[in-house]
Amino acid sequence: MRMTLTMIKLKTFLIKITEIMIDINYNVDEAGWKKHFPYYKKHISKSVDETLKFISVRTTKDISITFFLTSNNKIKELNLKYRKKNNPTNVLSFPMQSLYTNTYLLGDIVLAYKMLLKEATEQKISRYDHLCKMTIHGMLHLLGYDHETEKQFKQMRKFENLIFNSIKNNYDQ
Repeated sequence: MRMTLTMIKLKTFLIKITEIMIDINYNVDEAGWKKHFPYYKKHISKSVDETLKFISVRTTKDISITFFLTSNNKIKELNLKYRKKNNPTNVLSFPMQSLYTNTYLLGDIVLAYKMLLKEATEQKISRYDHLCKMTIHGMLHLLGYDHETEKQFKQMRKFENLIFNSIKNNYDQ
């Protein structure tokens, strides 16, 4: 899903994993992101980096991922349109996994800041820890993982925890 929205700021952040460049694009349409998550780029990029290292994506092409950072209302609209669920959610993933020019378009991840704040408070974890966890969750969906069955759920949860623990052990929060 590629979104064309008016009044969105597009920012790009590049990270390098071995020989591949990771192009992370940010579409932010909700001011609350900058107020409540001023360091979102740092935490999203390290979550993307660790997930791609853990899963060992095999490509010789540069990788592009787009993050749409939005409100509960907008994610609710998208959840209804694409999943037929009329409620806000924390993260939506739209895998593309296609080649365009010399770049592998992995897909898009949508995150709702109010939902993340609410869940972090309920789970008694830091908002940035929860942002990392939801970014990892979204990335695993882009990479083909799902949680439709109990077996899939357990595998995905195991990977999420291993990747998150790697972040916590290797980076300053």
